Amino acid sequence: MVSALMSCGRQPSSLLRQGQLPINDFPLYQTDGSGGFVYKYDLNRNRATMASGLNNPTGVATDRWGNVFVVEAGAGKLLKIKASTGAISTVATGLQAPSVVAVDSFGEAYVAQDTPHNVIRAVDGTVVASFFTLPGAIVAGIRDTLIIGDTTGNKVYWGKTASSPSTTVTSPVNIAVDGMGRVYVAEGLSTNARVIRYHQSQPGGSGTVVANSLSGPQGIAVDAAANIFIVEKGNSRIVLVTQDGLIRSWVSGLTDPQYLAFTQY
Repeated sequence: MVSALMSCGRQPSSLLRQGQLPINDFPLYQTDGSGGFVYKYDLNRNRATMASGLNNPTGVATDRWGNVFVVEAGAGKLLKIKASTGAISTVATGLQAPSVVAVDSFGEAYVAQDTPHNVIRAVDGTVVASFFTLPGAIVAGIRDTLIIGDTTGNKVYWGKTASSPSTTVTSPVNIAVDGMGRVYVAEGLSTNARVIRYHQSQPGGSGTVVANSLSGPQGIAVDAAANIFIVEKGNSRIVLVTQDGLIRSWVSGLTDPQYLAFTQY
């Protein structure tokens, strides 16, 4: 049984401005690919269905205005779900093998496309990064910058070009950013995979391992109290990594868990 966390139910701060990093907190959103669901969890692990009948939803991200962005990979779309009402609208169509989505703190959504090996701005299709030689880009937003991982190139870049500061990461599969701007990278698909944390002002380097011996880590989300939630696909569950490094099963028995995103305030 996981004890209650000290990080739930905050109201948006009037002091937050565009360009600042948001507070990440519950509800927590999770996509289920083969089932076609987007789930919403509260602090006590109660799960509600936010959307159903989707065509292979994968990447998920939020903005601070109460919107949840979901990649509908099977349909080549990016959807926007209003968290307060559940209303779904389409942001972009005709995407080519889209996988993940990121939203920067200005509210711009970006999608990684595996077939053309690039990252685009969703609202108008502008290519913002295209230096990958093979498919497998992953992306996360931090202020007005993107953190981009090249899965097949084994690199993570603090920026949109091949000359951006970078570090070598073996098979990066997902990236998340916490409210302090620290970058978390899930590395590898094997049973001894791990998650590495990098300091926000010192991109690159060796980083700090915050979780290891994972089986197929995928989605990552970090709450306001620095608790790390990881989709562990190999065990069909979400695990919680506490600040003292303990790894606990948070939700188990999932069908096809993909990615995670906390609410932004």
